[in-house]
Amino acid sequence: MQMAFFIFIFVAALLGSNCIAQELELSPEEAKAAFAKADRALNDAWAAARKSLPEGEFEELVDDQRAWVEYRDYMAQSPMYTGISGQDDVKRDTPEYFSAAANLSEMRTEWLKALANETNDALTGTWTDSYGGRIEVVEQSGKLYFAAECVRGPTSHLGQLSGVADWNERIGWFSDKGHTEGKDTETNLSFILRGKRMEIIGANTGYYHGARAYFDGKYVKVAELDYKSRAGVIKAAKEGDMIKGE
Repeated sequence: MQMAFFIFIFVAALLGSNCIAQELELSPEEAKAAFAKADRALNDAWAAARKSLPEGEFEELVDDQRAWVEYRDYMAQSPMYTGISGQDDVKRDTPEYFSAAANLSEMRTEWLKALANETNDALTGTWTDSYGGRIEVVEQSGKLYFAAECVRGPTSHLGQLSGVADWNERIGWFSDKGHTEGKDTETNLSFILRGKRMEIIGANTGYYHGARAYFDGKYVKVAELDYKSRAGVIKAAKEGDMIKGE
């Protein structure tokens, strides 16, 4: 199924840092150097955002950045996220911690760069929230075709949902009513465009994700979609390729 492919690629990207550390058997020094490089890039992206964003918007971003740093360290110390067996938190001087932290920092850097850079106003593209959420969107004829997926929390709960939302300038609305056989409650997603950020708010979304894998977040467009990718998103959205989460 189309969305199953999307989520596989997404999970691989999110968890790939640990795979790299294991396959290449990075030494503590090598893993630490990789994190230092990612951290420098993150700081550069932060400095660029500070220069380009309006003062009020940047002040809001400061609080979010603090929260994200806590999230990064929390995730990078999670045994399941890093792939280390056992119940104890991963120590912060191990290759696994540095590799995971580097990977998470790279995703945040991408998000910050997109927030700071001048981009076109087209909605069509790939959007991320830098907290494990990703959505591919195609805007067409008053509709928002979307394919959303997320990996949340230290236990890597998954979520995915695709569909067609009505779109009116800066607000979109999705309902799964009548789409999923045997499902009694209606699921909704709202899409609210505020500047470069797309805020997504969900209601009764638990059917499509694990305990923590909510779709809610503030997303920023980080990449364009080529013709083939657009066609794939539209196909998945029209077919209602909505799979129950784990």
